[in-house]
Amino acid sequence: MVQFRKSVLKIAISTALLSSYSFAATAAEETAENQVERIEVTGSRIKRTDMEGANPVTTIDAVAISKMSVNNVGDLLQNLTSSAGAAVNTQTNNGGDSSTRFSLRGIGDERTLVLINGRRVVAGGNGANASVDLNTIPTSVVKRVEVLKDGASATYGSDAIAGVVNIITRNDYEGFELKLNAGQSGESDAEAKGIDLTFGSASDRGNVVVALGYNDQGDAFQGDRSFSEYELRAFPDGSTQRGGSSAPPWSNVDGAPGSANNPENPNADQNVTRGPDYGDWRPFDGATDSYNYNPVNYLQTPSKRKYANVFANYLLGEFGVLGEVNSFAEVSYVQTVGKRLIAPEPLAPLVFFNTEAPYSPNNYYNVKYGPKDENGNSYQINDWRRRMEDTGGRLNIRDYKTFRTVVGFNGVFQNGWDWEISYNFGQSDSVERTEGYFNLQRVGEAVGPTGWLDENGSLITDANGNPVVDAANGAQLVCLNSENTVIDGCLPLNIFGQPGTETGITPEMLQYISGDYNTVELGQNRQEVISAVVSGDLFDLPAGPVGFAAGYEYRKESGYYKPDTLILQGTTTAGDAVSTQGGYDVQEVFGEVVVPILDDAAFAHMLELSAAVRYSDYSSFGDNTSGKIGVKWMPVDSLLLRTTVSTAFRAPTIDDLVGGAAIGFPEAADPCDANTYGSAEAYQAVKNSANWANCVNTGVPEIGYDSDGVEQIPTNTGGAVNWGGAIELEPEEADVLTVGMVYTPDFIENLSFSIDYWEIQLDNALSTVGTQSALTGCFENGEYCERIRRFAPDSPAYGGIITVDDYAVNVGGIDTSGVDFDIRYTMDSDFGEWRFSLDGTYLLEYDKHLASQTIDHVGRFEVNHDGHFAELKTNFTVGWSMDEWDATLTTRYIDGVTETENGWWTDPFERSVESNVVVDIQGSYLVTDHLTVTAGVDNLFDEQPPFVYSAFGANTDVSTYDIIGRYMYLRAVVSF
Repeated sequence: MVQFRKSVLKIAISTALLSSYSFAATAAEETAENQVERIEVTGSRIKRTDMEGANPVTTIDAVAISKMSVNNVGDLLQNLTSSAGAAVNTQTNNGGDSSTRFSLRGIGDERTLVLINGRRVVAGGNGANASVDLNTIPTSVVKRVEVLKDGASATYGSDAIAGVVNIITRNDYEGFELKLNAGQSGESDAEAKGIDLTFGSASDRGNVVVALGYNDQGDAFQGDRSFSEYELRAFPDGSTQRGGSSAPPWSNVDGAPGSANNPENPNADQNVTRGPDYGDWRPFDGATDSYNYNPVNYLQTPSKRKYANVFANYLLGEFGVLGEVNSFAEVSYVQTVGKRLIAPEPLAPLVFFNTEAPYSPNNYYNVKYGPKDENGNSYQINDWRRRMEDTGGRLNIRDYKTFRTVVGFNGVFQNGWDWEISYNFGQSDSVERTEGYFNLQRVGEAVGPTGWLDENGSLITDANGNPVVDAANGAQLVCLNSENTVIDGCLPLNIFGQPGTETGITPEMLQYISGDYNTVELGQNRQEVISAVVSGDLFDLPAGPVGFAAGYEYRKESGYYKPDTLILQGTTTAGDAVSTQGGYDVQEVFGEVVVPILDDAAFAHMLELSAAVRYSDYSSFGDNTSGKIGVKWMPVDSLLLRTTVSTAFRAPTIDDLVGGAAIGFPEAADPCDANTYGSAEAYQAVKNSANWANCVNTGVPEIGYDSDGVEQIPTNTGGAVNWGGAIELEPEEADVLTVGMVYTPDFIENLSFSIDYWEIQLDNALSTVGTQSALTGCFENGEYCERIRRFAPDSPAYGGIITVDDYAVNVGGIDTSGVDFDIRYTMDSDFGEWRFSLDGTYLLEYDKHLASQTIDHVGRFEVNHDGHFAELKTNFTVGWSMDEWDATLTTRYIDGVTETENGWWTDPFERSVESNVVVDIQGSYLVTDHLTVTAGVDNLFDEQPPFVYSAFGANTDVSTYDIIGRYMYLRAVVSF
């Protein structure tokens, strides 16, 4: 057995950095001992000889990354136990944008700062975004990832509330490496393939590294997994029922006026359908007639990504007081083309899109195929819903291009101080094309009154001069306006037929209502940063030199989102949005000091105090000052105690400030809607309660209303500018505390463990209230009622929700705390070297405050309040290596949670979501000195994700669980 003892100063190099996945080789440790080099560690600008500071940091190195199947930094980070909430990834179809983001501590991806080599990264997405798309950073260029789990605004500025992700690249690589990988699921889908090529060369004056790559991720569909084949609705007794949409291909339309109950209520008629069997018209039954949209939704979204990176350094020479001056440059380009495919459009103009498009009783198809009143006559159908299966689905194709470059100079002054000046430019451009959506203006024309033209092109009329709806001698069916004038080019729409048959919607009908036009949306994010920093030793104290760093940074952020003309006009079912364009700049100065207090004293092998401060002046809101104090104490050389106290902030983003209004359709339950409750008795109890007055005050009729299954509420989102100047945003502010220890006991060789307590108190949160919170707050407390707009008494949908306003505001805050722990142990045996590691996060508190509401997240899945918050998450890894062989087995555990199931056809209730355990295994073999072959299986036992019925899509939480199932992959690496 190799004998060695670790001091805490060597922990980060080997095994004791919190949640580290790496085990440095003995030779590397000996090299580290013999070569003392000043390095900059994430969380500090002061270069130092040890990597262990007062801040808790997780380090994942290239060796550890090679033992995983991931191809981008986003997937890597989402496997950490400190990941929580609802950050999107490529498993997010409806609501996703082909990106992967990381929400440290679950307080939002926008509150986790992402750096590359200590410098900021431009945001990514469809324009004016708030966080980095981590799909743009391939793992093949990564030397290591350092995750600082502490507030760091004093060091890095805005956004570093939960912490910092710092990606260190392979900019000093020498040699040639070719990596080939391929994989697919046990269901023979979700195929992936890729190639990465890296080569580097160096001389005595500099080096250059070039990395090129291509990755292709295939799709999987919800219909190909038993847990997601159908949308399922849960009931309190544990049973489930297949649910779906109230807009089926077999149509769901108004019954004859007053046919169901109270004729004084314009919305009283019960909707009717022909059902999946296309039989006679009968009352619509949500339990049997709803449309199952799951099978045609992606379970994993496909994407293709290609990238190129260049890293270069060149020593320019000696320049007087500046010392030896080195120049450096980083250039990266990534293009990602991703797709989203969701079910065909649920065309329901009135209740889904707030557009009146009544189906005329004088429309030929209504007369021939539509429902009839008690006298056998056609009638005007105000609320009609039809799933447009004839289109094949709603497809979004996203093309993202991200370019980033950093150029600069650094060196060492003649007095020994380090200096650096750099310019950082980044830009991401987005083009999004959509298919399968419709022009609502043309839809209204196509379901209006119709007429027939004779062979001469003249309108056929009766004896009174009125157009004949059903003309036996008609040659051409045409649309008419209110003046009985033919609408040029319009082709009447038949919603009553069966898709795929001669009675269905024809390609010509689709061509007209789609407007001969697919929408195109453009977006951009742009970032420029100029920074200068110096660091060195101010003077010596008995315990050592006082380290110091100071600097200046100028940053300019800008961006835009430009929707299509049809979207701007609100005439398309693809959405309703207004352009976003804006920007801001900030000037900042910062300073940091590390003061050694004691060294090699009794009960103080080392005692060190650190402090940092940053002053920021924003053009958008004013100034801010952040500070941080840290203490690092080693009573003995095997024990490190550490603590930090800091203030952090997040400035309003472009989207927070001036984001154009857009409409979305989140799932929510209206407490004033009969459809939300399981029985007439339960709804009557609500109407008898004191809270019912809040419903009536927002426009609900006294007798109530029934939406007939409207579960996605039209919601206006966007920046604070949409409040019309009534609300001005201020920055978020947070107090962050960490207290921890790292221990490497002398009596057990090669064992280390660490534990850190963390606490974040976030105030003045920049967010939205949320659709469900606004509806609940109005019903229960009379809050946010002014945000809810309902159909008026003269509307066929009287009482139903038109829209809910949910623009950006400073609202409440978040109080969260927990414990991170990490244990490492290595041992040699006659049968190879063994490595054991266990890291985890235990969540103690997560309270979200919204006005008078406080929502507890611990051990819960909150679909309308930020996602998944397991009380305990752990990763346990066993590694083994011997000669040319290496193997790793990882067990990922996610504790069970509680969810609130809204019920839709039953009263809301709570249910338990079971825990989830997934086992990954990988083995590699060094075939020659230049070839390594790796084979692995993720989710070895094909563990099905737990059912989370309140989650949006796939009956589970796609942001948290492995939903693809067993996944097998191969990798070959050739290197010289």
